[in-house]
Amino acid sequence: MTGSIRSTGSRLMTPIVKKYFLKLPHVSDEDNTPGLERVLDGLRREGIDVEAVPVSVIRKISSAFKENKFDITAVVRMAGRRELLDVEPGERLDNFGIAVDLGTTNIVCGIVDLNSGKSVGELSGTNPQTAVGEDILARIHHCLKLSEAGQPAGLDELRIAAVDAINVLAERLARDAGINANEISCACISGNTTMAHLFLGLDPYNICRAPYVPAANRFGSFGAKELGLNINPEAPVVVLPNVGSYVGGDVLAGILASGMAGRDGISILVDVGTNAEIIVGNRDWLVACAGAAGPALEGGVVSSGMRAAPGAIDRITIDESHEPSFSVIGNIAPAGICGSALIDLLSGLFRTGLIDGRGKFIPGRTERVVNTGSGPAYRVTGDIFFTEKDIENLIRTKAAMYTALTVIISEIGITFDDIESFFVAGTFGEYIAADKAVSIGMLPDIPLSKFKLLGNSSLAGASLALLDRHAVERIEKIASTITYKELNASAEFMSLYRAAMFLPHTDASLFPSAYKF
Repeated sequence: MTGSIRSTGSRLMTPIVKKYFLKLPHVSDEDNTPGLERVLDGLRREGIDVEAVPVSVIRKISSAFKENKFDITAVVRMAGRRELLDVEPGERLDNFGIAVDLGTTNIVCGIVDLNSGKSVGELSGTNPQTAVGEDILARIHHCLKLSEAGQPAGLDELRIAAVDAINVLAERLARDAGINANEISCACISGNTTMAHLFLGLDPYNICRAPYVPAANRFGSFGAKELGLNINPEAPVVVLPNVGSYVGGDVLAGILASGMAGRDGISILVDVGTNAEIIVGNRDWLVACAGAAGPALEGGVVSSGMRAAPGAIDRITIDESHEPSFSVIGNIAPAGICGSALIDLLSGLFRTGLIDGRGKFIPGRTERVVNTGSGPAYRVTGDIFFTEKDIENLIRTKAAMYTALTVIISEIGITFDDIESFFVAGTFGEYIAADKAVSIGMLPDIPLSKFKLLGNSSLAGASLALLDRHAVERIEKIASTITYKELNASAEFMSLYRAAMFLPHTDASLFPSAYKF
């Protein structure tokens, strides 16, 4: 393409950072316009008015013109205040951003091509903050730790741990993409309220104490250098906002990724991770609640349970002769069972009559049920067992999930029949078989066509925020429509929970499809 300027990106995308190739007039006796003004004039002729230029970029322009380099690529921040972030020699229109799902347990990073909108690569790793504690509360308490000089050392330790982990993943992703990490021009961080606070070094003390007030709900964007991220030093880093202590940017990212806030019909979004968040609503209203339904599905309270990682059994089927067949993430020797397979296994044991509605093994059905030090258990393979205690914990989890769903729609005044789309997110939502979850009474018995698996909606929402400079404004508007419901305040929760502590439920009429074996 010829001409003085070329912009990147689809006309349908408005990424928060864009690149422009500028063919600038050479310096001469007749034209002694300074270098910075030449660049700004070149952008202005195409309707791009830049409002700010860091001194580091002015230095680069000066060096380029000193070397008689007048063909340059301008990197411009398009979201909010227009800023000239960088200049690169020649035509270098490749443009990448980093999306980050800053989870309590895992950190997932993805490189996004801001020209095509496609994902270039994705990597994940354990959040190093888990060394302090698996749960949020332990980390908040760790922030009280002081240095010998009396400074708040604990908070800084956790902030640095998160930043360092993101840098490691970003550098590996950039290397795999054939670029340098400092060529990444923007980033978006999505996490729950506490994780966002820890990343920014904000004291989370009041998040878990009445009246549960975060330091901030809206964070805006920062420079990468300011936050310690090893990408382009001037790259804008957007930290997605939260609603309050219990509804964070990861949930808002999921709402954005699902599109439920733009629909007339009512949708449900369930995001299961370390905790479970439930959102119900449409374009006019949204109601949120949260609960501790996730740990058993992440392997926290199941003897052979593990996260969805290489070595985890992620799918399992029990045939009529009570023999298992399964698949393993990474196609390697199985090391444990992740949440999706736990649901498959519980469903299969119930469907084939190996356990009753209480989750107790029925004696004499198969030699695969053996007595262990923890009581009777089904041997999946090798030393991987599924015990009655595991079953009890999983039934508690599924009962909590279904009860939360039941209470929230009851308080809103709707029924499951009113739901047009049921979105399932998180790692759980990437592998789950919805029919199996229905068969054990974990998800409502609605047409399977209504279930939509989103996978990591936190990462997906962060990626969308990189590709749409108006996305954060939309997320903030979404946040303003959310009402938070405290389930523990519901008088009927415990009675409904006890009724759900059965496979699939004490009221069999709620799950007619569960008996169509």
